[in-house]
Amino acid sequence: MRPLAFIDIETTGLDPERHEIIEVAAVRVDPRTLAELDALSVQVRPRRLESADPTALALVGYSPDAWTDAVDLADALARIKPLLDGAVLAGHNVAFDRSFLSRAWADAGNRPDDLDHHLLDTATLAWPLLVTGAVDSLSLGPVCAALGIERELEHRALADARASLEVARRLLPEHTDAALTRTLVADEQAILRTQLRRLHAGRVGYGPWDTSDGRSYPREALLEVLDALNYCAAELVRL
Repeated sequence: MRPLAFIDIETTGLDPERHEIIEVAAVRVDPRTLAELDALSVQVRPRRLESADPTALALVGYSPDAWTDAVDLADALARIKPLLDGAVLAGHNVAFDRSFLSRAWADAGNRPDDLDHHLLDTATLAWPLLVTGAVDSLSLGPVCAALGIERELEHRALADARASLEVARRLLPEHTDAALTRTLVADEQAILRTQLRRLHAGRVGYGPWDTSDGRSYPREALLEVLDALNYCAAELVRL
């Protein structure tokens, strides 16, 4: 199974024919667990500031002083390439990012090797939130707010890439079920520890309560507790 690469770019505007990338970030993750494997963000030195949209520059907080570590586009694409090689691109409205990256690869090279043609769009995953009225927009901000996701920085590439990853963690059914299972297991263990302490205290204070057929009451009671908890956990996961 191919890894996922959650990407985000910041640009000088919305038109890939006129505007350019000024920051690019990628978070490479395990496709099964969505665990982060690697992450990188690179600022890109703009070449055509005269064509930039001032609103876009203000949104990302661009200034020459804030971009002192910026590199040329070709260098930025080369640095980010290992995180994208062989991956499926993912992100929030990821087709926008892909359109700018495709133009950048055509201009500057360093296209990732064996890049999958599929895209995983977290805005599409969030569609039920719009249908049910939980959000009035599928933009990243409202979706994160509806899901209780705190964003480190708005309109910065790495923070937004990680925010879209967290959206996927909340909304992908397979990952949601896995998280529920882990939670149930943890809760089951906590309950069992409490039951064990109570049974042990009862045995010390009042036991051992051996039954006529030789069984120990606390042990049999614990087995019943285990069986009941396993049944409840299975039913909750099924639902």
